[in-house]
Amino acid sequence: MKWAEGLGVRAFDHRQHFLQLVFDFLAPEPSSHSSAVTLHSPPSGNQLTSNDLGEAAPKQPSLKDARTVELQGQKIAYELLRRKRKTIGMHVSEGKLKVAAPKWVSLTQIQQALQEKGAWILKQIEHTRAKALAAKEKDVRVQHACVLPWLGSSLQVLLQADSGTLDPLLAKASLMGATHVGAKTLALLVEHAFIERQMESGAWVRCSVQEAFERESALSHLELCADTPPYGSDALLSAQTHYRLQLPLVLEAHSELTLQVLTAVLKAHAQACFEPRLDLLAARFGVNYKRFKLSAAKTRWGSASQSGLIHLNWHLVHFSPALIDYVVAHELCHLIHMDHSEQFWARLSLVMPDGLLRRQILHRKTPPRLLPLDGSTL
Repeated sequence: MKWAEGLGVRAFDHRQHFLQLVFDFLAPEPSSHSSAVTLHSPPSGNQLTSNDLGEAAPKQPSLKDARTVELQGQKIAYELLRRKRKTIGMHVSEGKLKVAAPKWVSLTQIQQALQEKGAWILKQIEHTRAKALAAKEKDVRVQHACVLPWLGSSLQVLLQADSGTLDPLLAKASLMGATHVGAKTLALLVEHAFIERQMESGAWVRCSVQEAFERESALSHLELCADTPPYGSDALLSAQTHYRLQLPLVLEAHSELTLQVLTAVLKAHAQACFEPRLDLLAARFGVNYKRFKLSAAKTRWGSASQSGLIHLNWHLVHFSPALIDYVVAHELCHLIHMDHSEQFWARLSLVMPDGLLRRQILHRKTPPRLLPLDGSTL
């Protein structure tokens, strides 16, 4: 799973072409893992453009071509995609360069554009390659007693050992070695899962997701402390409350089934956490959003459209409430300013004065990949 992000650079009036503006989540402002070069003499016609090479690209056929370019003495391979657009777009992810160009642009023009951005490209290749290697170190093999980050704290996943305490349908799914279950059974498994919080005495008590969110919100100032090196250090976990998740699966349950159930439970947690924050912060901005949906986008923490639709990445549930609130506020602010103009940042700072610090911390964050024991990625 890739976790690199692009910041669209618009070459002309976006209002004529895009309803959706996407918030970039890894690259520092104003630079990013994506860039665009404006072409000064586009042909006439109804040309479209894309602000990145990700999910917001127009749904149309594109021609791919593997090529190389020499930048500062280094031979760099890149994938060239021909699309209907008015700019040459560049995107770097996991050390790999992709270039999107209009169909009418010559290879000479593309090579010249790459030379102009050579220093930026080499820097992003090195940066994203290093982040990809660091991300692999955070992989979590899903099994009984595994631990993963959750709301900025830690969450241990436990499977119930006594099948006699389970609903017969759930026990049957676990014991028969199923790797996946249907929607009905999955919903039932999610319903029977529950969170426990460790008391100061060491005892464990049941705790709702909302209660955990509120408790961790009170601890978020630790992560936002500018004197804490590095920003968002995992060392802060030692000062925070620890939780455990009881899944209604027996110890013999297949790892892929455990992963399916765990993912569904985490998505339910995200839904329960994000919606109340949207309502609260929307009131502070004085805006109304129409709908909210969870996303699993590989390159974006969130997005907002002029129609009032908000998407938030469910993987944010791994991070502290302070960072979740930042993404929520960022997307709600786009309902007022559908760009990243000075007016946008000024409006955001009125509601969240420390938004820049939260953004800097978020740029350093990578969620864990949840993998079954056999090593494959779902």
